[in-house]
Amino acid sequence: MSMNKQAVIGIVKNIFTYYGYGTSSPDICDLLAEKDSDHLLIKFENDPNFNNIRYFSNIAKSYRGKGIMISESFDEKTRLFALDEGLMLWDRSELESWIGRAVLAGALGGYEEKKLAAEKTDTGARQVLEPVKKEYERTIKVLLRSIPINIGKSDALSIAEAKVGTAKSQTLKFIPVWYYNYSFNIRKKYKSKMVDLTGEGEGYIHALTGENFFNKYKDIQDNTFMPTQNYEIRQPLIQKKDAATKALNSIIREHTKEIRLNEMIGDTIVFENKIFAPNNEEINLKMDLLHIPVWEIKGKREVIDINAYDGHIMAIKLYNDAEMV
Repeated sequence: MSMNKQAVIGIVKNIFTYYGYGTSSPDICDLLAEKDSDHLLIKFENDPNFNNIRYFSNIAKSYRGKGIMISESFDEKTRLFALDEGLMLWDRSELESWIGRAVLAGALGGYEEKKLAAEKTDTGARQVLEPVKKEYERTIKVLLRSIPINIGKSDALSIAEAKVGTAKSQTLKFIPVWYYNYSFNIRKKYKSKMVDLTGEGEGYIHALTGENFFNKYKDIQDNTFMPTQNYEIRQPLIQKKDAATKALNSIIREHTKEIRLNEMIGDTIVFENKIFAPNNEEINLKMDLLHIPVWEIKGKREVIDINAYDGHIMAIKLYNDAEMV
């Protein structure tokens, strides 16, 4: 059965009202949810396509808000296009994770009241509103800028078991980093020679250790699902100003070039090696706080840190020397 627009918008309105948002139904979208400086424009679309996605994205940007498009489903090309346009997408699965299968099924008229009641839990309305995730593990959705959790708990435990044995405990930690992108396009003059310098890239400063990494993360998201227990959101120890200084120093080192120049002096060609590098003020740097999900799993004697985005092992240490890196 296809989703009923009026019923779905009504339930979404109840969700945002529950979380303290003021709601209205302006002409520009099906629902507007606002709280403090947060403006969410919600639109239900039976047939999402490039044209109506671009149109809705422009409306959301002109309102200085975030757009959420709801539909039964999105094909992969449409999804990628919408994400590039800055929209969040809610398909049937996403709706179910937000409002609970029982509530969604009742709104769509697919279940009888008796079956709907059987699907509710003893914890009442609050649990109905909590997302339903894989492995039937309770999760919450938090406004936290991070990269996705692609490696689930069971996969992380399998990776850990091969390295540190049977797991005694497991914690999902969100590690802060100052994620940046940079670019520069400059020309340096030396005597009669002009040297072109161009560079761009992405990277991050680890906000706990101050280390720099030239790395690029895709699929950065503003909302993150996390378990209701055994998780920790770490706070940065390195402040943004200091992180920017570290990033600029690393960028300059990365793009420093030694160039061999030649110049005619009379009848003689004189060769000279000269170092060229961009200056701090010549680099366009944009930086923002981002969290990286990391599984910390303790074995018999060691603790292992596994990047929950790509599954690579970040560190293996003894308990008495176990620190996040």
